[in-house]
Amino acid sequence: MADWIVSVVQSTPPWAVYLIVCGVVFGEAAALLGLVLPGETVLLAGAVAAAIGSANIAWLIVAASVAAVLGDWTGYLIGRRSGERITHSRFGGWIGEERWARAETLIRDGGVVTVVSARWIGYVRTVTPFVAGMSHMPTRQYLIANVVGGVLWVVVVCVVGYALGQTLGASLLLYFAVGAALVVVAYFGIRRLWRRRSAVEVGPPAE
Repeated sequence: MADWIVSVVQSTPPWAVYLIVCGVVFGEAAALLGLVLPGETVLLAGAVAAAIGSANIAWLIVAASVAAVLGDWTGYLIGRRSGERITHSRFGGWIGEERWARAETLIRDGGVVTVVSARWIGYVRTVTPFVAGMSHMPTRQYLIANVVGGVLWVVVVCVVGYALGQTLGASLLLYFAVGAALVVVAYFGIRRLWRRRSAVEVGPPAE
């Protein structure tokens, strides 16, 4: 299996690796993709692919850093212009009021520190740009925090992934793929069970 993974990765053109990684990293906040597929997983997998394939780790870091900053900036602008409408929409309800509230509290209490540190906290990383925009966090302040947090996050994750790829090899990609698939299945499974439970607790409408 490891040999097959190596052959696939080595035959994959570098631009495809950059495109996939940057697309997910950008979409994590810009399209809330991170609630389903964490960008960290794809970024780590891309760094491992660079270690065993033809993609260049330096170019990957540069491209992913730009994607991370632009993705969060897009989320910030959307939150600033349409944040309230999004949180009260059906989509916002799907994300959950508790998640929005927690992110809003973190932004209000922490400001720049929250934006930088949010890069390392799962779903908080995904919704923080929207909440920062909704809270009208000063644009310059947010840009500085976004660039510092985004570049630092990409560099650390890529360096760790590249080192692990050189040390442990292609088997890591298999683990990442299985892990990502399990996360997606578990997320939708839990959401479905939660909705069924909520429907049972509410019960049928009164006649």
